[in-house]
Formats: sequence, structure tokens, C-alpha cells
Amino acid sequence: MKSFVTIVLTLGLAFAQPMLDGDDEALNHWRVVGGADAEPGSVPFQVSLQVSFGHWCGGAVIGREWVATAAHCVAGLKPDDLKVLAGTNLLNSGGQLYSVKQLFVHSRHNKPNLSNDVALVKLETPFEFSDVLQPVEYSEHELPDNVTVTLTGWGQLSTNGDGPNKLQTIDLKYVNYEECKRLLGSDVDVGHVCTFTKQGEGACNGDSGGPLVYNGKLVGLVNFGVPCGRGFPDAYARVSYYHDWLRTTVANNS
Repeated sequence: MKSFVTIVLTLGLAFAQPMLDGDDEALNHWRVVGGADAEPGSVPFQVSLQVSFGHWCGGAVIGREWVATAAHCVAGLKPDDLKVLAGTNLLNSGGQLYSVKQLFVHSRHNKPNLSNDVALVKLETPFEFSDVLQPVEYSEHELPDNVTVTLTGWGQLSTNGDGPNKLQTIDLKYVNYEECKRLLGSDVDVGHVCTFTKQGEGACNGDSGGPLVYNGKLVGLVNFGVPCGRGFPDAYARVSYYHDWLRTTVANNS
């Protein structure tokens, strides 16, 4: 297995960079999302967290005032630094921008490294729910072995490549904890859920914080991986593991 040498935080996605032997140029051309354009309104809980230059991270609507995302997407930021774009599958048209009131980052984020990567964004004004904007239920149950899960996001289509305007969707396979830890390394812990299908498919920069869904319920939030689609699993914050933190944080701050 290639050794991990650095951690990079770029466009919202924390990646463990492997040591490569002269193959960067070829790998830069792998398409990572590898799926298809999402149909308008098919992922009504998907949002884009935006900073001054545009899309930064993904997120999932879990309540009328609440978005779940990755802690590394918002740690160190102030509410005024962010806007939430919701109700569209396009980054350059449609939807509505919402202002942020508060940010809640897990108190144990990055303790240990790349763990507890979960956060909540509370809006200034509630979402206006519609056919194209709805919350997703977040799951408290473990995933069955070998199931197919769905990732969506506006992340880059290849390492150092362009991001799409249209929301992308792809079906991936769940990888259990023991296998993921063997393939991805010691940063994987019980608070992670992993996916992998084949080289050339997976999450990339800009997908961070975005939703992983199984049977219509939120099961993961994009955390870290080896950029991008290079034949290693991607790791997500396991929503079932953080279910109580999400529930109590919302309840205590509503």
C-alpha cells in the first residue's frame, strides 16, 4: 500500500495524499464523479455552501433551519463568511441564497486526525420548502453489507480539474470498516463509513460535507479520501454514529 505523507485542505475536501511515482499527470485525467447529471428536483435536500468566490462545500438539509455538513468545511469561519444555496441543481441559476446565523462544529473535530468531521449550519431565516427543496431524514441505523449508496455533489470532475455547473450523482458500494481501514489507513475509525467501486469514481475537491444516501436517508457526509478516484475508498462521517450529536445540537439550539 502506498504511504500517506500529507493532509491537504483544498476547496473544502480534506485529502490524504499518497506518495506517487511519476504518475500524477495521467491520474489528473481520471473522471471522479463518474456518474450523471442529477435530474432537477431529484435531490431536494442538497445544498451548496458558498463563500465569496462561489461553491465551497456540500451539505444536506435536515430541518427547516438546519444543514448538516463536514466540520472541516466551516471550522475557522464566521457565519457571515457563508451563504447556503438551496433549491436548485445548478450553481449559476435558480434556487435561493440563505444567510447563516450560527455554526456548530463537533467539539472533538480532528481529535484524533480526520475524526469527528461533522458540523451543523443554522440559518438566519427558515428554508422555504417546495417540490425542489425538502429535508432528508438522517439515519440512526448501521448500513447492511455490500449495499449501494448514492453520492451527490458539485465537486471537481478530476484532480485539479473543473467543477460542474450541474449537480452530479453516482451510485457507489459501501465498504465495511475493517476493509476500509486496511485500504485507506489508520485515519479510518468507527465514526467513518466508506465507499468504493473502481478507479476513476468517487468524491473530489468540493464534494466535502455533501450527502451520502441509502434508501432515502442520510447515512454519510463527505470527509476525506485520496484525490480523486485513484483506486482507494472515500471516507464519510458516519451519520448513525453522530445521530445523537446532531439531534441534541438541533434540539438545544432551536
